[in-house]
This record gives sequence, C-alpha cells and structure tokens, in this order.
Amino acid sequence: MEKEMINAKRQMVSGKDGEDYERERLSDLPECILLHIMKFMNTRHAVQTCVLSKRWKDLWKRLTSFSMSYYNGRIHSYNNFLSRFLFCRDDSISLLNLDFIVFRSTARSKLLKNILEHAASHNIQQLTITTDFTLTKIPNSFVPLIFGCHSLKFLELFMSSGSTLNLPKSLLLPSLKSLHLTNVSFAASDNGCTEPFSNCKSLNTLVLQHSIHHDAQVFCISNSNLSTLKLVNIVNPTFQPKIVLSTPNLVSVTIDVSVFLSCYELASTCDLPFLEEVNIDTGALIDSSVIISWLQVLSNVKILTLSSHIKDLSSLTATKIQPPCFVRLESLKMKKVLPWNMISDDEVKTITEYLLQNSPLTCRVGVIKC
Repeated sequence: MEKEMINAKRQMVSGKDGEDYERERLSDLPECILLHIMKFMNTRHAVQTCVLSKRWKDLWKRLTSFSMSYYNGRIHSYNNFLSRFLFCRDDSISLLNLDFIVFRSTARSKLLKNILEHAASHNIQQLTITTDFTLTKIPNSFVPLIFGCHSLKFLELFMSSGSTLNLPKSLLLPSLKSLHLTNVSFAASDNGCTEPFSNCKSLNTLVLQHSIHHDAQVFCISNSNLSTLKLVNIVNPTFQPKIVLSTPNLVSVTIDVSVFLSCYELASTCDLPFLEEVNIDTGALIDSSVIISWLQVLSNVKILTLSSHIKDLSSLTATKIQPPCFVRLESLKMKKVLPWNMISDDEVKTITEYLLQNSPLTCRVGVIKC
C-alpha cells in the first residue's frame, strides 16, 4: 500500500513537471509566433495568458486583433472588458481586425464611438459588427464612423431583426475588397435609383442578406471589379424592385430566396462574359417565369446549380416560353434537399431536358442529394 502511494506521488510530480516543461517550451517561442497563435483565440482567453509568467504579462497588449463575436455573460462585463482592452493595449500597435457585438447599452454610451474612432485611427482592415436583438435604434453617428475607416479591406455588418441600418446613397471605401451586409436599407436618389457600390473600386465580393429598399425602384449593383455576388432575400414590401447588374467581371452569382416577398426583376448592362458559376436556391413560392428571366440574364454561365424546389419549371414545357440559350454551359446540377424535397427523377429529367434544349450537347447533368 505504501509503495503504491509513493508511485502515485511520483506520477503527480512527473505530471506537474511535464506541464511546466511544455509551458516553458511555449514561452521560448518568438514573440511574433506567440502573437500569431493568440490572434486565433477568444480575446478574453488571450488576455488571461498574462498570469502565466513575466514573459506573458504584457504580451496581449501587442495583439493586432480583438475577437469576441459570441458572449452569454453580463453585458456590462462585456462592455467593460472591451473598453479596458482598447485603453490598455499598446497604442503604437495597429488594430487590424475587430469583431465585436453592439448591445443597447453599448450604443447609448460613448463606448461605440470610442471603439470605432480607435479602429479608424489604428489602421483597421477587417471589421465585423453584430448588433444584439435588443438594439432597436442605431445611433446616427454609427454610419459615418464606420464608413470613415478608409483602410478597411473587409467589412461585415450583421444587423439583428430588431434594427435596420440605413446606409447612404454611395459608399466611399476605396480599399474595401469584401462587403457583407445583413438587414440594411439604401437611400434612393431623386430618380428612384440607388447605386451604392460604384465608388468601392477594389470590391470583389459582395453579400447582401435581408436587405430592404423602401424607396428604390431600381437597385443598381455597379462595380467593374466585382467577381462574387450573393443575394439573399432582397426585400421590398411595397413593389417589385429591379436589380440591374453593371458588373462586367462577375464570376460567381448566388441567389437564395426563402421569403415570398423576395421576388425581383433582374437585368444586366452586359452579357457577363466571365461568368463561371451560378447557384439559385428558392425555398419560397417563386413563379417559374421569374426564374427563367433570371437565367436569361445569367445565360453565359458555365456551371449552373438549381434547387429542386423550382420543380414548377417542368410546367413550362407545355408553354411557349423558351428557355435561355446556355452557349457556354458545361455542367447543370439539380440539388435535392432530403427528406423534405420529394421531386421525382422524372421531374428532374423533364426540367433538365427543357433547360438544355438550346444548349451544348456536351453539357454534364447531375443530381446533388444533401
């Protein structure tokens, strides 16, 4: 019995020594590597490394990122931690990546203004802002502070369903490459048209989700550099809007419709000569003629993926509506979402035969089950 206790004690000591050894090995790494590792951590956990040793005490102050996009504790503690992080960090170090939540108390206080001013003055390049569902009114100063960050390369604004962010007629972000907007509204010009992205000269990826356009009858996506476009539930509650693409270098288009009011007319100022991939997913009841009109605009595509929710296309075979002429089409895929989608193999065959009657004979056809 005594021998077993001695062996157990030795194992405990050995385990502790092993932990200390691993900690020392980690601490011996160059500072740049440690900071690189820490930027992938939740920022609260990264700051807590200050208790490990003298080497770690002030290391977190040189972090170039803040990331706390999920939090289920007290809001006051979150706001206080974010404020202290910005106040105590090394002011000579750039803040390249900022990902945080805006609560109602954050917006009411000066904290939100201080956060965005700090970001703008410290060369911010990636900014992700999520608003809490309790925030029903966004301060007027919010928009100019965000769009005054001219160093931004990536911007994601996720507005909760309780608040809609009203954006200006034109966004002036010359360095921006990727823009993700959820639950926003764009102001229209006197002619009923809005064209917000033409001054974002470097933009190559645009994602619009649940966007509302109350006044704009024509929503123009005009950008000569844009290559990837995703439209999810673009809504106008009073009339059917028209979306005009002026995007000659567009490569990929995704249209995702799960809300009935998301029906809109689509047009393009050019034939989209570089279009490689189109994905259309319609969970809502969208008239098949609308989908055909979208495909007419996107007919230069090489790879086309359609949700099998659009099985009403099979009814068009008995009408005089001609399908698009897909002159460059190489692959047509039908996506079946199981077990809810019960489209039959015969219906898939009917749809594909209808769509491909004016297309190259070499086009590959496939069914994706997911």
